[in-house]
Amino acid sequence: MEFLEEAIARLSEAPQRVEEAVQGLSEEQLSWKPTEFFSIRENVLHLRDLDVFGYEKRLRLILTEDYAVFPDIDGAKLAIERNYNAQPIRQALDDLKRSRALSLQRLKGSLSQDLDRTAEMQGVGPIDLRRLLELWMEHDRGHLADLAELRQAIETGKGPQFAPHQAA
Repeated sequence: MEFLEEAIARLSEAPQRVEEAVQGLSEEQLSWKPTEFFSIRENVLHLRDLDVFGYEKRLRLILTEDYAVFPDIDGAKLAIERNYNAQPIRQALDDLKRSRALSLQRLKGSLSQDLDRTAEMQGVGPIDLRRLLELWMEHDRGHLADLAELRQAIETGKGPQFAPHQAA
């Protein structure tokens, strides 16, 4: 499988895997933080914001402009400013799916030679489309691993212990 096809396949899997990671969890479990790092909810909203404000925009620019400049996105700052743990998960999942579908549609219309298109990314330097896609897949992989680890902690009792809810 050539690189562009592989990237499209991997990037298309992420939204469904994120959705599976949150299924059946309570609001408390979604917001639980074992450390100062992201909760499950915060991971999902971070993925959404990086797709919508980062990768979707970067992909469009690198494919349509000559040597575009991408600003850096401070994900930790966004999480604080937007109070991720207080936001609804469903809307974030829908936004992630919508943004990713738009990006994948753009990628499917790309040619192999587009992988050589270049841009400047703050904090990274010169970057081509191939490297941008590699960074995107690495970003997904890292957060999917975090989601799996948090979910496992909750399911094995190492996470928060919430009392069963009784009907009133």
